[in-house]
Amino acid sequence: IDKITKNMKKVSIILAGIFAATMLHAATNIYVVNMSEVYSNYYKAKEAAAQIKTSVDATNAELEKMNKERQDLMKKIQDVQTKAQNPALAEDAKRKIVETEAQPLLVQIRQIEQNMENMRRTTAQKLQENAAGIRKVHMQEISEIIKTVAKEKNADFIVEKSVCYFSKPEVDITQDVIKAVNATAPA
Repeated sequence: IDKITKNMKKVSIILAGIFAATMLHAATNIYVVNMSEVYSNYYKAKEAAAQIKTSVDATNAELEKMNKERQDLMKKIQDVQTKAQNPALAEDAKRKIVETEAQPLLVQIRQIEQNMENMRRTTAQKLQENAAGIRKVHMQEISEIIKTVAKEKNADFIVEKSVCYFSKPEVDITQDVIKAVNATAPA
């Protein structure tokens, strides 16, 4: 029985060696891709960025109009203050000028400032939400295309380049993925 056990151990060691050698010779295809570069070069991402920029520009133009209106009202308040500082006027007349002319202007200015702040806040929030949703959809599309490129390259793994400490330049498929994601871009 000891001879059989020794022979089985020898056979097991030989089989394990053959299995290990086979595994070493079976090439594992690992590629890297820079997803940030792919995304920034994706035509749909560029289109979305242009649309977002258009929205930001429109909001900024509206805020600029509101700010100009606010500044015009502030000039009117200065005129009212100058008028109220006339030494020829009685204190009651000065107070009446401030109450009837300056107070309503101050209320308007505060309202404009509040509207500007609300517009900034809501626009920024909406743009962030829209950008996040668009990015999620784009990343899903890119992931599907990466799967196609992986099949073409017979890849076992595709790793994000930023988490890889070292890779040979020839395993970087970023440009291949960029070409693939832009294959359906309009002319």
